[in-house]
Amino acid sequence: MRALVAAVAVLALAATLGAGPTEEERIETVIEAVIEAYQAGDAETLARHYAPEVTMIPADYGPPVVGWTNVAQRYQQAYAQLGKMELLRENTRILRRGKLAWATYQWRAVTMVGKELREAQGHTTLILEKRGGHWVILHNHTSLAAMPPEPKAAPPPTAAPPR
Repeated sequence: MRALVAAVAVLALAATLGAGPTEEERIETVIEAVIEAYQAGDAETLARHYAPEVTMIPADYGPPVVGWTNVAQRYQQAYAQLGKMELLRENTRILRRGKLAWATYQWRAVTMVGKELREAQGHTTLILEKRGGHWVILHNHTSLAAMPPEPKAAPPPTAAPPR
């Protein structure tokens, strides 16, 4: 009996180890690759993860951008203005229904604008579709939640009170 239980346990473990990543893990990998490519200004990698007919709602309250060619131009313009950035993603939630999925997350970004260090934070929602075994982004809606005000000059020091 012990041998039978041990054999079943080994088979169950082997099946789990050989199962490969879940669809949600595959979507997570796409999100990670897109963020890394965006930070690096790598439009070629971004293109592999976006559908040709993608729509994007930009964080700057601009009109919707339709089609990968137009989205790529927006990314390249942003990268030219901002340069390299650090982006921290948190509170990611991925939901999937068949070949469609959506992911939401919050983000914080730090980048140089000219000679000034700037910070921003916001939310992103992605809608993805599985095509040919690969998840691609159909829609990207990014909202800027907060951006600290321009830095102010420090007030002049006050004289010490007399003793």
